[in-house]
Amino acid sequence: MTTRAVATLVSAGIASILLASPSQAGGFNRGIANLDPLYYTTGFGLTSSVTYVSPARSFSSVSGARIVGGRPGLYTQGETDIVEDFTVPSVTVGGRIIGDLSCAGSYTQPYGVEANYDGAIRFNIAQQKLDTDEYGLTCGYGFDLSKGRLLLIGGVFYETVDFTQARDFSLAFGTVGESRIKVESEDVGYRLGVGYEIPEIALKAQLLYRSETHHDATGEYTNTPFATLAMLTGLSRAQAAAIYGNAQTASASTSATLPQNLELSLQSGFAPGWLAFGSVKWTDWSVLQRIELVEGIAGQTFSSTNFYFEDGWTVTGGVGHKFNDKLGASLSVTWDKGVSTGWDTLTDTWSFGGGVAYDFTDKFQLRAGGAAIYFTDGDKDKIANALDYTATSDNEWGYALSLSGSLKF
Repeated sequence: MTTRAVATLVSAGIASILLASPSQAGGFNRGIANLDPLYYTTGFGLTSSVTYVSPARSFSSVSGARIVGGRPGLYTQGETDIVEDFTVPSVTVGGRIIGDLSCAGSYTQPYGVEANYDGAIRFNIAQQKLDTDEYGLTCGYGFDLSKGRLLLIGGVFYETVDFTQARDFSLAFGTVGESRIKVESEDVGYRLGVGYEIPEIALKAQLLYRSETHHDATGEYTNTPFATLAMLTGLSRAQAAAIYGNAQTASASTSATLPQNLELSLQSGFAPGWLAFGSVKWTDWSVLQRIELVEGIAGQTFSSTNFYFEDGWTVTGGVGHKFNDKLGASLSVTWDKGVSTGWDTLTDTWSFGGGVAYDFTDKFQLRAGGAAIYFTDGDKDKIANALDYTATSDNEWGYALSLSGSLKF
């Protein structure tokens, strides 16, 4: 099996794996940094990709309580689309620096979610959005062994977070438009790992750890009826007015930890023109239990979001085939363990992906792929207070499309 054939097969496999992972399951997982340049034998390369995901996730039914005209009341509503379509960009540049040292600079969006709601549930939640950006520098130092090559991996990344949450109190208290919270934060994390490869048989094994990040986020509440909401917590009208007056805007703050993860990936040629690949990834989503957003007037919590996630597991297996020196393809299946404990409907998903890779020249390659994503049913049956809601999601299908190009120089 030639080096060029191996490269084609590996790329086809990666196209399939990329599509399997950002399926909006396993917490809020999206993109992963591409570290392929660490394994280049010579030269540099630039890889850019974009993955479009349409989760098609919805609530089939919702039951809850809200306030209308100052009075509490119950409501039920039918199917409600929630999770929005999204794209995941990725850019990597890197390769052999000097001697046995290789480095890769990378950009991606590791976590994210955007959910928008219609109907009566907007009193409880109108929008929730998490955006993250990761800028990384990772290096590897290789050692030739009696058979194969060992690579020690280490690096740092800079992560930014934007978190937005909105509720609609228009019918409840006569306010106009959405009451909104937006906070931002940044932190630095690190990667550590080890790789081993035998290029002649397309064997590569890698164990990679990504650290958690801790975010002390700050921002602003806008269009929020503080005095009226304070009365719901037991304060009298006079007490609420004395503390908040007519304030609709205040500073906002919160703290949250985004999870560490550990991934073992393996690939190997097993017959002329054939490659098998797989991976197992653990993500410490149990660190994300609850987010409490505190206003800056009296230091009270005016928004609480309960997650109480379990740890996530993602398992992928697949096979690739070389048709000729230029064209390769792969198929894969991914199971992503749901992290829900009843506070949401982030249950198990299955992704069935396929990818193709075409070498136009030794230095330019395109990859493309698609995946069908199956979401299992789930229930949000936990409530935090009398004004919370319950919901059910049925089995549903979504899809993903990906396109990537690589240029070596």
